[in-house]
Amino acid sequence: MTVRRTVILPPVPPPLQLYERMYKIRIFESRMEEEAKAGRLPGTFHSSVGQEAVAVGACGSLRPHDLVVSTHRGHGHFLAKGGDVFKLMAELYGRAEGYSGGKGGTQHVAGPECGFMGSNGITGGGIPVATGLGLALKRQGRENVVISFFGDGAANQGTFHESLNMAAIWKLPVIYVCENNGWGMSTAVKDVTAGVNIAHRGEAYGILYQRVDGNDLEEVLEQIRAGIQMVLNEQAPVLIEAVTWRVRGHSRSDQNLYRSKDVEAEWAQRDPLARYRTKLLKTGRATEQELTACEKRSDEELADAYARCQTLAPVAPETAVTKVYATPAEADAPDPSQEPLKDGAWEEKPYWQAIQEALREAMDKDPRIFLFGEDICEYGGCFKVTRGMLETYGKERLINTPVSEAGIVGLCTGAAMGGVRPVGEIMFMDFILLTLDQLLNHAAKFHYIYNGQVKIPMVIRTPMGGYRGYGATHSQCLDALLTHLPGLRVVTPSNARDAKGLLATCLTENNPVVFVEHKALYITKGPVPKESEKIPLGKAKIVRTGKDITIAANSYMVLLSLQAAEILAKDGIEAEVVDMRCLAPLDRKTVAESAARTQALVTVEESHFTGGWGAELTASVQELAFGYLDAPILRVAAADVPIPAAPELERAVLPSVDKIVATVRKALEARG
Repeated sequence: MTVRRTVILPPVPPPLQLYERMYKIRIFESRMEEEAKAGRLPGTFHSSVGQEAVAVGACGSLRPHDLVVSTHRGHGHFLAKGGDVFKLMAELYGRAEGYSGGKGGTQHVAGPECGFMGSNGITGGGIPVATGLGLALKRQGRENVVISFFGDGAANQGTFHESLNMAAIWKLPVIYVCENNGWGMSTAVKDVTAGVNIAHRGEAYGILYQRVDGNDLEEVLEQIRAGIQMVLNEQAPVLIEAVTWRVRGHSRSDQNLYRSKDVEAEWAQRDPLARYRTKLLKTGRATEQELTACEKRSDEELADAYARCQTLAPVAPETAVTKVYATPAEADAPDPSQEPLKDGAWEEKPYWQAIQEALREAMDKDPRIFLFGEDICEYGGCFKVTRGMLETYGKERLINTPVSEAGIVGLCTGAAMGGVRPVGEIMFMDFILLTLDQLLNHAAKFHYIYNGQVKIPMVIRTPMGGYRGYGATHSQCLDALLTHLPGLRVVTPSNARDAKGLLATCLTENNPVVFVEHKALYITKGPVPKESEKIPLGKAKIVRTGKDITIAANSYMVLLSLQAAEILAKDGIEAEVVDMRCLAPLDRKTVAESAARTQALVTVEESHFTGGWGAELTASVQELAFGYLDAPILRVAAADVPIPAAPELERAVLPSVDKIVATVRKALEARG
């Protein structure tokens, strides 16, 4: 990775400027909380009153191009980083003029133009994202830092530990700032946090750490400034725990009945805003008139923003379905794979090699692409897809990661936001369950909830499937599960040509993609064009024509379905086989048109029967082609039990050629 040179920070902002920033946060939070309690703001509200010194002290030495990732209690961080009061307020009111166009609300706001890369409603969810941004900055040789704000509760999440470990290994330019306000909602920190303190946890990862008085602006500023110098000049992350106090309840509905009034009174004496004001007066660094003028400017700015917000029209309902994807699937995009390959224009290659070729060709064209996962370097990945690539691209572009699946996907998400194009590998699809928070709450949602301000151009590769006797936690097909939440592409190629052509497209996508490779397909061979091609996402392919019934399948099930079709043909039953290829987007139209011609449909999937993609496709075909069907739509899928290990039991649970044949016969027997 790129070596950094010594960087000199800009001067500390003038005291009056720092005070004005703290005051602005205080009055903004107070006014907005009043609006929330009065029911004039949609949703919840998390006030940061009492924590202003952390926000302003941490952001006080940041430059415009330095980055911040925040929490559900993030308004103060946003304003301290230079966010616009009106646009932030408009977002809280749910208006189109807000930072996220009303889609994000109080907990999900971003302003990349000022380096604020998003607040986050998941406790600890933003920590790996910030770490991934740090990874992107370092890979690009940019002299920036990232501040990751999180609360004391997040320090007990696995993402905290995975992120600090990775940041320490790769010496990423991240400052982790824990705002320890004493309470994780209604639970005291001391009751649920082991060890000396949260800051001391940095010792386990060999990084510098410091505990500071989070209500002393100048102490926070000094330690953050020292941390920035360390991050930039010594190439190492830093952990800072700022001990502060949450004056309000956890959210607008919290009446604070669980806290001692005496302790609250003690903390009130340490109010950071009043404390800094008094200090400036006593040290002669500001006069009463100057401080009053600062307060007046902020009061007027807030009043102006409030008045403007009262005139805003409600957000247009039609915008609710916009900007889910950075680039929508093109229904009319040319699909070269629909045409047969000409003689001499192809070579027979194994599925795994086709995938590697797509990776190599994309990496040769785009230096932003790098591979990121467990055992992908010397070992070549669990199924040897990346074998030999280390020798070509080196450890700058193939990175072995810790066994930290949530961290892998979280870092990929942040890195993609930061301008590079990561290709993560999850060793078995079963392990993708460990990543669902980062994958479905963050990678899939960020483009939408931040109203198109960020893109997540990343690919997560993972092998799925049974038929190998690996048992319940190494044999699952979870492809259907991933299709339930929008914002994610799910691709499941069944052959070498499609694997290469679809992956080539995914590697240029600006959306997050899960590229699913069936373990039983890696050694299969098929024709692959000598000339590279890109196959558009969301287009199914008819791989066998027939007139009597349609079989829609994906991944390894396509091979079983083709075998079943050959058996049926011996009895005069001509089945048309449709390879779905992608589950998100799902090509309902092609299947409906095929089923309308054959007047019957069977779906075949390896995911479990209940809630599978076959059920979704069945419903769609019923809507689109009901009048043409003269047989019930039937489904073949894995039984609704965990996948067993013994071969006899596995065969009983998973789809097979015999089961497909029997189901097709059953559908045709029921034909009216």
